[in-house]
Amino acid sequence: MELRVYTCPKKLLNGPCGGVVEGRCEATGEPCPWKGVIERLSPLEQEMLFDEHPLLAQLERLVDSDPGPADSSLWEKVTRGKVLTVEFPVRAVRSEGDIRRLAAAVEADLFTVPDNPLGYPHFDPVAFGTRLKDVAPCLGVMPHITAKDRNLSALASELRTAHVFGFEAVLLTTGDWPGLSMPSRPVFDLDSANLIRLARIVFAGVLPPGERVPVGGRPIVAGAMNPHYRPRVEARRLLRKLIAGVEVFFTQVVARKESVWAVSEVLEKVRRVYESDVPVVVSLVYPLRQDMKPFLERMGIPTGDDTFEGLLEEVKALDVKGGINLIVVSRTADEWVELWGEARELVKEVLE
Repeated sequence: MELRVYTCPKKLLNGPCGGVVEGRCEATGEPCPWKGVIERLSPLEQEMLFDEHPLLAQLERLVDSDPGPADSSLWEKVTRGKVLTVEFPVRAVRSEGDIRRLAAAVEADLFTVPDNPLGYPHFDPVAFGTRLKDVAPCLGVMPHITAKDRNLSALASELRTAHVFGFEAVLLTTGDWPGLSMPSRPVFDLDSANLIRLARIVFAGVLPPGERVPVGGRPIVAGAMNPHYRPRVEARRLLRKLIAGVEVFFTQVVARKESVWAVSEVLEKVRRVYESDVPVVVSLVYPLRQDMKPFLERMGIPTGDDTFEGLLEEVKALDVKGGINLIVVSRTADEWVELWGEARELVKEVLE
């Protein structure tokens, strides 16, 4: 049984995406047509949870086996709840020297490379991540790959590149509406759930339109979690991604304790249907200043009076495997390195 919502501006087969702010679409400002539908859907109607792209359904029949994640040490830390990932500050990079200085300053398990947040162009995450692996071979790298401005063929190429070049993980999302910062035509050939399914197919050695290639260990497949949605809605979104093949979730930025609590509530609803403990890495911003909170609110991220240290204590109390994804906010490399040092000392106590 197929579920169709034809009025979605992004034409998603599996919605809602993460771009819903106070129930309204980030692209049009109109009420999200998917939100009401998914709220009324019974969690037991699993045949309606994931609508697979027809080409992917054909390719999946060619998959023989899963090679499994290549980096077992990273996966071990994720499953023990001790992983520390850091979003690489692409906005602070002005030269090759900045990349080297920033990479040398960091002691973490994984660099994440964002894909043009809010539609503002920075760097291609796969290309940048490839260079980052050359500069910092001892650190893992996880590029964000989004469907907002790439068709299925281009996405398959990026995933194949991520596999061949040995990325430790990939974070797969629908992506911000590309016209948020400038006039730009979106693509959205796939939604996040079908992008996750495409990754599992490509990583198993099957390329569109059906070519088989030899493969070894693959990147870990990560998806996004939005703890700011109603738990009932977000649980259904996560179930779709789990059905598609996600292995770990990274939350959107969390800026108040209620959002940390929501992680547990969402996972509790997921476990009623999906009998497995999926790891969740919680994303925190440092420094969490008062002047930043209006900007976070405009992005649909609820804020409160909580401090960064207070949020760390709430994350520490979570009975969830995973860890922390740290987003240090700065426009210059020198300031970023200083702030990273402060944040690392605070986070260290939670993870050790």
